[in-house]
Amino acid sequence: MDQDDLYDYEEIPHSYNLNGEVRNDSRKDMKLAGLFFFLLMILEIPMALLIYAVQDMFPAEKETLISVLMTQGYLLAAALIYIVIRRKSFRNDLCVRSYKLSSFFLSVLVLICASPMANCLNVVSQFFTSNRASQAIFEITENVPAWLAIIIVGCLPGFVEETIYRGIIFSAFRKYSVLVGVIISALSFGLMHLNFNQMLYAVYLGIIFAFLVEATGSLTSTMILHMLFNAVNTGYLFLLPALLSKLKEMGVEEGNLSIQELLDKTPTNAELMSSLKFFLPLAAGGLFLTVVLIKQIAVLNGRELTWETICAKREGATDGARPINIWIILGWLFCLLISVRNI
Repeated sequence: MDQDDLYDYEEIPHSYNLNGEVRNDSRKDMKLAGLFFFLLMILEIPMALLIYAVQDMFPAEKETLISVLMTQGYLLAAALIYIVIRRKSFRNDLCVRSYKLSSFFLSVLVLICASPMANCLNVVSQFFTSNRASQAIFEITENVPAWLAIIIVGCLPGFVEETIYRGIIFSAFRKYSVLVGVIISALSFGLMHLNFNQMLYAVYLGIIFAFLVEATGSLTSTMILHMLFNAVNTGYLFLLPALLSKLKEMGVEEGNLSIQELLDKTPTNAELMSSLKFFLPLAAGGLFLTVVLIKQIAVLNGRELTWETICAKREGATDGARPINIWIILGWLFCLLISVRNI
């Protein structure tokens, strides 16, 4: 068995024949994963109507909190239904398993090194759209204590979204090739945010997270990392009052603004360009280190992660199977239409 293979033959004998060739159920997995994504997005419409109805029963300041809880609950329920119907195993199929402690620490370094590029993409998106994520998180932090906000905004989405995008979707499409799995899962993950502000850096982080799953052989690695990423962004908003107070003492103009005024402030193109000039060198160096670290994680776990193994098609993947199906395309188009509407 190739070292780069995410699963052992013994763990999923239904996916390969004795010659190691992909059987028809692998094509079925890709098709059904695409259908699952399409239905997941389409059903956002009736789910949104239900959320609006529930929000009307509560004070206005609870709207964002209700929206996040109901949306994540819907996604989790959909994922569990799919897993049960398809008889998938969290450990063997989705690869939710333990991994080396050394890989955890290196994964945290990956997140740190990857962050400048994510910030760059966030800045680029603000040339044509507003920063929606920070505003939404702030509305939650105003109404719940820090520990609860970190669970709701950090831990819950980290578990749910990793289960869907690096678990269900990546595991299905990587049966064609690792590269196909990475691209389709990352695009789906980015597009599902339904706004161009988060979409750009979410696609990028989706690529990083998919390669980390490949390098560690464990979905747990990205669940933890995703939770950390969200938790840090949430915690930052709780620390922002103290930071603004410090800036005010230093005579910095932004220190005189309230958090709401700071988040509502639309940066000028000149300010955005200044931010890009600051982040670009860090992003380039960080991206290089990210690649090096992911390859080192793969080595630590005895896994081969080279360009050849990433691009190589699985045996049997050339027997007419097409990784891109109509359902995944329709899902992407739906997300793009909603994103355009949300500009």
